[in-house]
Amino acid sequence: MSLRSRVLEQLGTVYDPELDEPITTLGFVGSCVVTSDGDVEVRLRLPTPQCAPNFAFLMAADARSAVGHVAGVRGVVIELEDHYTGDEINAAVCRGEGFSEAFPGETQGELDALRRLFQRKALVAREGRLLATVADPASATLGQLSGPDAERCRELRRALGLDASDGAPAFVKGDGDPVSADELPRFKRLAGLTALSLETNGGMCRDLLRTRYKEGVAA
Repeated sequence: MSLRSRVLEQLGTVYDPELDEPITTLGFVGSCVVTSDGDVEVRLRLPTPQCAPNFAFLMAADARSAVGHVAGVRGVVIELEDHYTGDEINAAVCRGEGFSEAFPGETQGELDALRRLFQRKALVAREGRLLATVADPASATLGQLSGPDAERCRELRRALGLDASDGAPAFVKGDGDPVSADELPRFKRLAGLTALSLETNGGMCRDLLRTRYKEGVAA
């Protein structure tokens, strides 16, 4: 596998925190240039110039971190295109600084709490898609689940510090507590609405990106 292919593969592990989809499938990677010396330049593009700076920063910073871990990469430059805070974000990400350094005096701390909030939301949505795959959700274990949604659930649990072993309860609330049989009907409604919200917002972002750049974007 070429270095560029490995870089793109790593970029596929970077998720839009609000949509819980890889930036590659969303079409947010506008270009990826890899030189023979191992220098990488990735240009990111978003559906509108006014996309929330906190989400834009997380994706840019995560992309830099992901690409930087690829063997053979010497240097990484991440450029956020045509965004109203692009200059601030690009400069801070290039220096390896945090969100508060990008906007000194304008923010309160870093984005860890926001990231965890959306990871919990994403976990509930993914679990909602998996509920119908087991006969008894209240007693099912994580090891009984399979497929992309199940693997993403494991990733999200690890990121949140929750039990991601095969013997762990298959379905948990955002705080990690197992979903009991009595709670299942309400949880199913909540998870379904959460999944629908993410899917709807993802579709809107694709449409906006397609309109903005007047080219095909993955469905």
